Amino acid sequence: MVSQSSASDGTADASYANNADIRSLFLKYWQELERCPNCINLGMGMPPIELFKYELEAQEEFDAGRQIWQAEYQHQAGDKSVREAFSKFEAERTGIAYTAENIMLVSGALRGFSLVLDCLVKDGTRVVEIVPTYPLCSGQARNASERRGGKLLTVVPKDTKTFQITFEEIKPYIQPSTIIYLTNPNNPTGLYLPKDVLSKIVTTCENEGAYLIIDQACDLPLNPIYDDRTYLDSPSVIRILSLSKTYLLAGFRLGYVVANPQLIEIFSNAFAFSDGNAPCVANKAIIKYLNNSQLMPLFSKVSRHKVELALNRLTKCRSVIEFIKPEACFYIFLKISYPYSSWRLFKELVSRGVNVVPGCLFGVREGCWIRICCGREDDVLIKYLDKLSQALDSL
Repeated sequence: MVSQSSASDGTADASYANNADIRSLFLKYWQELERCPNCINLGMGMPPIELFKYELEAQEEFDAGRQIWQAEYQHQAGDKSVREAFSKFEAERTGIAYTAENIMLVSGALRGFSLVLDCLVKDGTRVVEIVPTYPLCSGQARNASERRGGKLLTVVPKDTKTFQITFEEIKPYIQPSTIIYLTNPNNPTGLYLPKDVLSKIVTTCENEGAYLIIDQACDLPLNPIYDDRTYLDSPSVIRILSLSKTYLLAGFRLGYVVANPQLIEIFSNAFAFSDGNAPCVANKAIIKYLNNSQLMPLFSKVSRHKVELALNRLTKCRSVIEFIKPEACFYIFLKISYPYSSWRLFKELVSRGVNVVPGCLFGVREGCWIRICCGREDDVLIKYLDKLSQALDSL
């Protein structure tokens, strides 16, 4: 039970979390974690390589890929052979006839996102975000809007069970001089936006002269996807992708932008006078990964097992009143029976040695939601989840 003496603190925390700018709140999140360095990590952590490589037949190739480095300068959009490899990879995934001219390498997906905003946001541009969304994208949208004279608008879905936006909810916001951005699959829910909704958004953006930025950093489907994605072939669509989740290269700052060649030229020219040129230290490793067709299916298989294990374990926790079963990646978004804010809960859990990500960082202010990472070895994951359950049930 939460003591009455903590009620005023809880109210203060709720007020802070609900009113704080996402940029200061995200920094505060990391400051809180620094105070408890020995917390078990169910928060921002990534899966260890050991979860995957021992099951991979081409283990030597996987290890070799991570060890191959290449240091030199290159074209602002990236080495053409690497861009060609990515265009082939994306063509196979989407059914769209991409070429190297549709691809630009960037220093991580977030840098790609900020670069696109810096190039497209002008005085009076409306930047529309759909929550929940990744906090660093949200912060970058605010930075660009403030710096470039844009106007930020936030759309909150009426669906508070899965947070899926409908076309009718977003349609009024699609106007000329507008940029819509979303994460797909959604981060933190792990759900893909339904194809019919996304295709209507794409068509309307193209008709209205608006842009649609899709952050696909978590596009690691837990089950094979055979849907036709050719509806993404539009001059209005800009896709941002990362190797952090799909190839377990978080921290290497490797990402790429997929867009029409005219936009790629604009982005690469701007990149030349801000960052110099695209990162190239892992060019050969990237190609080795892309040429290994076993990798992503393996990562999907192992991630699916981890999510299923976690969900089965979490059903035993009395404090978990709802959860969203993800369709992609290795995160789960949970609703907790707790009378205060997710920020307050986060601090309570950290004080008990458990790190999670509070829902308020994703823009979810109603209800108490947290996101956990399932990317752990089975025995470690069970141990961590049991400790989380004990901590939650003791509040």
